[in-house]
Formats: sequence, C-alpha cells, structure tokens
Amino acid sequence: MTTNMATTTPVDLHITDTLASLGNTIYHMMSTSSPTNTTISTNNLTIPDSVHDMEYDVMIRLVCLYIVIILGAIGGLLVCLWMWYNRKHRSRVNALILNLCAADMLVIFVACLPQLVWEHMEREWLAGGFLCKTYKFCMSFSMFASANMLVVIAIDRHQAIRSPLREPAPVWMMCLVGWGFAALTSVPLFFVFHIRYDPIKEMYKCENTFRGKPMIHRQAFLTYAAIVSFLLPLIILVISYIRIFLKIAQKAAESKNSKRQSFKPGKIHLTSTANTSLPKAKIKTLKMTVVIVAAYVICGLPYFVAEMIMSYDDYHKLSQALYGILGGIAAANSAANPFVFLLFNANWQCVRGLKLCPSQNNTAKRSFVYSSASTRSEYSTVYVRSPPIVSSDTYELTTVRGTSR
Repeated sequence: MTTNMATTTPVDLHITDTLASLGNTIYHMMSTSSPTNTTISTNNLTIPDSVHDMEYDVMIRLVCLYIVIILGAIGGLLVCLWMWYNRKHRSRVNALILNLCAADMLVIFVACLPQLVWEHMEREWLAGGFLCKTYKFCMSFSMFASANMLVVIAIDRHQAIRSPLREPAPVWMMCLVGWGFAALTSVPLFFVFHIRYDPIKEMYKCENTFRGKPMIHRQAFLTYAAIVSFLLPLIILVISYIRIFLKIAQKAAESKNSKRQSFKPGKIHLTSTANTSLPKAKIKTLKMTVVIVAAYVICGLPYFVAEMIMSYDDYHKLSQALYGILGGIAAANSAANPFVFLLFNANWQCVRGLKLCPSQNNTAKRSFVYSSASTRSEYSTVYVRSPPIVSSDTYELTTVRGTSR
C-alpha cells in the first residue's frame, strides 16, 4: 500500500498542475477577450483580438455624451438669445459667432446625438452602407467646421488689431472658406467606412475598412485626421492670439511713454490722453486667449493621443473606462465654445438681473477696446480743442474711435 501511494502521488501532482495551468490559461483568455474581441476563421477557431475591436465602458461613454449634448444645447440656446438681444449690432464678430454656433450645433445634433442612439443600440447599424458613409462624413464635417470657425475668428481678430486700417475680407467669404475646407477634408470618410457583418453578435456594424489591412493604413488616416482637425487649427490659434497680445502690449507701452513728454512754456503742445482701458483690454485678451486655447487642447488632445497610442503602440495600455471617457468628450469643445464666448461678451449685470440688456448709446469719444466681440473699426487721430479750464496755450490731442465699418 505504501508503494502504490508513493508511485501515484507524482502522477496526481502532475495532473493537478496541468489542470491548474489550463484553468489559468482559460481565465486569462476570458478576462482579456470578449465576443467582440474575437473573430472566426474557416476552422471555427478563435484568434486574439485586435485594435479594431477595442472595447470601452459603455455606461461611462453614455454619461459623457449626455453631459456634452445637454450643455451644448443650453450653450447654443444662450448664444442664440445673446445674438437676438444684440441683433441691432450687426458686427463682423456677431456674424462669425453665429457661424461658430451653427457648427457647434451640428456637432451636438449631427455627431453626438446619433452617437448616443447608436450606443444604446449596442452599435448595431440598420441604415445601410450609403447612410453609414454619409453619417461618418457629416460627423467629420461638423467637427472640422467647428474648429475652422475658431480659426476664422482668430484670423479676423488678428487682422482687426494688427492692421485695423486694412480692408478686411467679407465675412461670408471667410466663413465660406471655413465650411468649404471642412467639407473637402471630410471627403475621405466616404472611402474609409463601410458596413460589416459581425458573425459573433449576428448584426451589421458601421466601421472603418482597416480591418485585415496593414496597420500603416490606420496610422496614416488617423495622423491625417489629427493634423487637419486638431494640430493645424491649434497652431493657427496660438500664433494669432500671441500676435494679438504682443500688439496690445506694444500699444500699452506707447501709452505709457506718451506721459513722459516734456512741455516748454510759450509753445503749443499736442498730447494724447492716457488710455486707461488698454491695460484692461490686454488682460482681457490674454485671459480669453488662455481659455480658448486651453479648452481646445483639453477637449481634443487626450482623444487624439489615445488614438495615436492605439495605432502606434500597445493599445492594451488604455483601460476601458479611460477610453470610454475620451471618446465621450472628444466633441466637448463644441459644448464649451458657447460658454467661452459668453463669458467674455455677455453683460453679466443684465444676466444676474434677469432683464434684457439695453443697447449702449454711441458716443463721440470711445477708448480703444480690444475684444473678440468688438466690431471691426478704424481708429483715426482727430484734433479737438479741450474746454478751457484755465488759461493755457496747450491743446489736447484726443484719440477717438472712428466710424465702424
């Protein structure tokens, strides 16, 4: 009896180790794969998942989409109300903000809202191949247009502050270029997406055509999308607003130097009045620059970084919760844009008082105000005799604001 136990114990231990190893292998496969992360071959064998089957936390993404849609709709409504209350002020920037609001509303209701419905349907596509391509084109077009409108506004403000006397390009032409460039850069989406039947879930999906192709195809397309929709607009925004800030700083320095002029008795002196609003405008423009660029980077950069990691690195580094959040807030910039512009342009005393804001009366004298919501104006130098307070032969050179275009 002792001999039999001694001879069978190693066998039992070997069988136990084998079963334990097999169990760990099965557990590992179940914890790292799912029905959507496997594909079926001709031999009905499963192969490991790929980057095209990257899963995410659906509940987290749904919550993010709900927040973006609600805030974006509220912000767009507030901007429309602001435009209505200020409809008598037909300025260039009002028209530009209206185009930006239209682009943001397209993002909310054409890109985010259908995505929300699609997520509730577990990403099953029932509308056919043509509408799959059309939906992806419209999604890309709306997001590209929103970024392009920010660029158009930055270029217009740059022109108004750096070269205020130069004839500006018509608003409709600048906006048409922005919308047209968004449409042109979205055309590749018609060729990148199609519908594919998923034999695991037994349903059709609207997805890209990179499955089964070399990874370089996916890398090239995502690099193109990152440059067109994020990097290029960001570079233009940063350069434009930095040059705006430098111009305002230059004007502030010139205003300080004008106070140091010496006077000689018996002479007629032409002086410029101190402009106290310029330092405030400098601070306001700096704040607006930081907020615009920061909102654009915070909302857009994380998602593109995640997509680059999935294409150029090990996509397993991204958790399902993180990928769900990043995909949900990818369009959050469109929800933030209305509040950024309202923050720097709304009359908050009227808002707090819950009453309509009366329009400001045009006066003869105005100071320089550099703001993203100010109208494009020509600034001219006019000689005005100041009211005589004491007997003096000194005249005052007063800078006044010219007639708005």
